[in-house]
Amino acid sequence: MAFWGYRPVLPEFAIEDPGKDFRGSRVIEQYHLGERALYIPDKGFSWRYIPLDKIRGVIPGRESRDEDSAMGGYHIELPTVRVIYGSGAEVLTVENKRAAEELFALLKRKQ
Repeated sequence: MAFWGYRPVLPEFAIEDPGKDFRGSRVIEQYHLGERALYIPDKGFSWRYIPLDKIRGVIPGRESRDEDSAMGGYHIELPTVRVIYGSGAEVLTVENKRAAEELFALLKRKQ
């Protein structure tokens, strides 16, 4: 694992100069959407990416979480966008419904 860098989700998905694409990307919460790839935060300050031309599908959804606090337990629902690629999928969880809708629309348009 690199402390800083860009790594494709699958080795065969490598693109040329992901750093340049990342620098010009659009930021939607913790995710970055470039002209050629979607960047997902990884360990340290590194990023994993999925080339946009390798995305087979995009599905909106929700994630439910049960949390505990000093005052008691509570339940929250967060919007998600499931990105299907090659032989896998990534579930992108966001805090804001508007951010989820924007991310879904942009990924759907570039698909």
